[in-house]
Amino acid sequence: MRISGFASGLDIDSIVKQLMTAQKAPLDKLNQQKQLVEWKREDYRTVSTKLVTFQEKLSSLSLSSAIDAKKTVISGASNVLTATPTGAASNSVLNVEVISLAKASTTVLQGTAGATKISDIYTGGYNGTENVIKIGDADPIVFNKDDTIDSLMNKINSNSKTGVTAVYDSASGKLSFTSKATGKDNTIALSGGLVSNSSLVIESTTPGTDAEVIINGIKTTQSSNRFTVNGLEISLNGTTPQGQSTQIEVTQDVDKTVETIKEFVNAYNDTLSFLNSMTSQERYRTYLPLTTEQKEAMSENEIKLWEEKSKSGMLKNDSILNNTISQMRLAVMSDFTTDFTLPDGSVVKSMNLTNIGITTGDYQQKGKLQIDENKLRAAIEANPDQVASFFKNVDGASNTGYSQTDGLFNRLKKIEQDSLKLISEKAGTSRFSTDPTTAFLPQSEMGDQLKSFDKRISDVQLRLNMLETRYYRQFTAMETAMNKYNSISSSLSSFIS
Repeated sequence: MRISGFASGLDIDSIVKQLMTAQKAPLDKLNQQKQLVEWKREDYRTVSTKLVTFQEKLSSLSLSSAIDAKKTVISGASNVLTATPTGAASNSVLNVEVISLAKASTTVLQGTAGATKISDIYTGGYNGTENVIKIGDADPIVFNKDDTIDSLMNKINSNSKTGVTAVYDSASGKLSFTSKATGKDNTIALSGGLVSNSSLVIESTTPGTDAEVIINGIKTTQSSNRFTVNGLEISLNGTTPQGQSTQIEVTQDVDKTVETIKEFVNAYNDTLSFLNSMTSQERYRTYLPLTTEQKEAMSENEIKLWEEKSKSGMLKNDSILNNTISQMRLAVMSDFTTDFTLPDGSVVKSMNLTNIGITTGDYQQKGKLQIDENKLRAAIEANPDQVASFFKNVDGASNTGYSQTDGLFNRLKKIEQDSLKLISEKAGTSRFSTDPTTAFLPQSEMGDQLKSFDKRISDVQLRLNMLETRYYRQFTAMETAMNKYNSISSSLSSFIS
């Protein structure tokens, strides 16, 4: 039990606090060291999310629809079809003649009033067991004695597996079933008790038909009016008038390719600038993390300004980041193996960014890329396939590092992957997350450091608690002795008087 200094007149709590302040210096130092590791680990996480974001951007730009985009020009009987290039499309010309469209199969049944109960239309009376209608290979549609034609139609249309659309015409009392898919192989087959034992009689069946199309002189059939040829998604809208045809010309979409490369340059420059800023931030080593006592003596604004300097430069000259920067700058300036036609018509066996109008700025730009758009457009128009390959090609045989046949996007992705792995091993960051709040992995170099700090801090805190208890015990003993002395002194004074 702690007692105050009634006998001695001393402020024991204040004295003990002063004694402990000096003893707490090692604990404060440990907490400051731990805080620095935590701040550095958080900066690594920020870097990691930035690199993952850049990786994802590279993946999206690698798509053929982005870096190797195509466009179509349709002439002739242009209203009979539409054509959209996919990533597999190549520069080509197709002459198309649509002879006939693909059609769906339709079956019509002579029916009855929509509100009529199904149990009332069975020719031999409803026995409660033949309560199904089966459409093709789909599971049977089950109904009960209270179902009507209307409710049966709803059951059929709400079941996507039947593959048909059911319609009831109240004027004629007829029912029709139309297959959702076109083509000769999608004919409707109805079966079950409702078809064989009721007054619903199949009136007509129109089979499905395939589309007939002539493409560059070759006659072909298609089960659907939408199909893909040579990387083109073609949708048929009608038949070609006699003596006419439709021409589809597939060419490079230079505007789209230029915009894709601009996006890349912006993303690259942004990532590089960020890494350069992290490695060049000033480190204020005299601005150590504040202790609890120091914060109590400062205003919120003073704390904020102090901690800005304390946190600055956590990754200054960091070896992982410096290597990432160097590798990125090397990758963008390295040659790519391919035949490339120069403006003078000569062909070389390799190319690099300078061949397509992309260069690095002066020393102060620290590796940022700059674009000469006119030169870039000219290169794409003259070498569309080579430019696309320069950016998107993947060397499947290269498992580690990159080769001269790896496209620039893949080179940079491999560099980012290596850096993310090193950062993850050191700081416990995720190699795949763009969320800056993602939890750290349990095992890492810095994670082990923090665990060690926690153990040492706990040990020091325990020792300080024991020391503080000893101080209070000593002062308590002193107070007890002084109380006893004061009591004896008071008794003697009373006896003498």
